[in-house]
This record gives sequence, C-alpha cells and structure tokens, in this order.
Amino acid sequence: METWRLIIDIPRRGAYNMAVDLAILHSLARRACPPTLRLYSWDTPAVTIGYFQRIEEEVREAECSREGVAVIRRVTGGGAVLHEHELTYSVFIPLSHRTAAQSIRESYGLLCAPIVDALQGLGLKAEFAPVNDVLVEGAKVSGSAQTRREGVLLQHGTLLIDVDTERMFRILNVAKEKSPDGPSAAPEGRVTSLRRLLGERVLATGFASELAGRLARAFADRLGCVFGEGGLNGREEEEAVRIENGLFGLEAWNRDRSIRPISGGPGG
Repeated sequence: METWRLIIDIPRRGAYNMAVDLAILHSLARRACPPTLRLYSWDTPAVTIGYFQRIEEEVREAECSREGVAVIRRVTGGGAVLHEHELTYSVFIPLSHRTAAQSIRESYGLLCAPIVDALQGLGLKAEFAPVNDVLVEGAKVSGSAQTRREGVLLQHGTLLIDVDTERMFRILNVAKEKSPDGPSAAPEGRVTSLRRLLGERVLATGFASELAGRLARAFADRLGCVFGEGGLNGREEEEAVRIENGLFGLEAWNRDRSIRPISGGPGG
C-alpha cells in the first residue's frame, strides 16, 4: 500500500500557513516528497480570500483592522473564509495519481468524502453538497477550495469546530442575495459548527487531536494509503519563509491579481 506523509502542524499565523502549503506543492512538483496530508490551525484569526476574488468586494477591511484580523489571498479558488476555531486540512496529490485524474467536480467529491466519513463517525448525518461543501442538517460545516498547478492538485478546506456567525458576517461581505434560499434567508443560518452539533465537549482539551486522528484515518481509508507522520523537510521550511516574505506577507499580493504565485522550479 502506498505511503503518504501526514503533517499534524502546530497553530501558525495566516500568511505562513499559506506559504507552507505552497512550499509543499512545489516540493511535490519536484518529486521531493510523497503525496501529503497536512492538518493545521491558526494562532490568530485570519481571513483568506479566493485567488480570483477582490479584497475590497469580499472583506470589510475596517472591521478586520479594528479586530486585528489579517487578510491573505490564497492560491486556490473559492470564497472568502474567516479562520478561527477550526481544523484546516490541505492535501497534495500529483495530477498523474489515480486519485487526481478526474474532473474537478469528481475530485471534490472524492476528497470531501473523508470529511463526511469523519463526521458520520461522530454520529452526525453529514453529506457532501456539490461542488465543494459538506453539510449537516442543511447547514455548512466544511468548505474546500482547489488549485491545479505545476502538475499538483492542492485542495484545502476547513472543518468548523466553533463559529461566531455574528463576527463572521461582520467581517465578511456576504450578500443575502447569494443565499440559495433567496434574499430573505439569514446567512447565519447557512453555517453551523461541531459545537452547535455536539455540544461543549468539542472545546475540551484533546478533542482537536481526536478530530485530526479521525480525519487522517478517513483519508487513508478513502485514498487507499497509509500515512507516515512527519514534518517539513529542510528545503520546504526555507522555502515557506521565503514565500511568506516574498508573497503572502505582501499587501500587493492581496490587491494586485496580475501578480502570479512564486514558481517552484528547480532553483526555486
């Protein structure tokens, strides 16, 4: 059975988290690491916006500044996300791999299935909602985004442990017109969390580790692999710092969509 790398990371700042994901993508593109699943969280709240989004349209910047919330543009598509009380995952697969050689829609279904499995293991009636969401009781508890570059599929997403919807929609510029239920639907009702579904036990010490273990086992079962737990290699660590300083930490990257992600070529 194929061995993949599992990285269970400590909480990091937003720009560095995005830089680590891009450094791993480059590493896999060079075939310098195996396919990888990374599980992580955030040491301070941060907003990420999709690669094709405009910060001024998606985020209430004054609120972010007032509340000390950093904003970072991702290399993946999708919508704006407030990262706070959650387990975040990123999975990296060569496009030539059997699990990646599908349409984007199909690959979302395959890579969101472990999230559904992990939630069902907690007794929840979770379901995949195309294109890229996981719902419980009709409300979103997990969303994902994807990019395919340099021969690698990167999908990352969130699993909400707790959520302050009032704060979320104070920071994000979410129009009610985007609701599938129409302008009259409150956006707060479209999002839920494990705390709402499972109660206060999700805030106990050790629950996040239990959740990470469940998710890793579900990915292994669905992808037909075994995980060897490890960390970044030396080049990935160096490149993550360089990418944070040269890309995700720059205001220009957030605002100028003509700026392309740093390449991970042989000398990159």
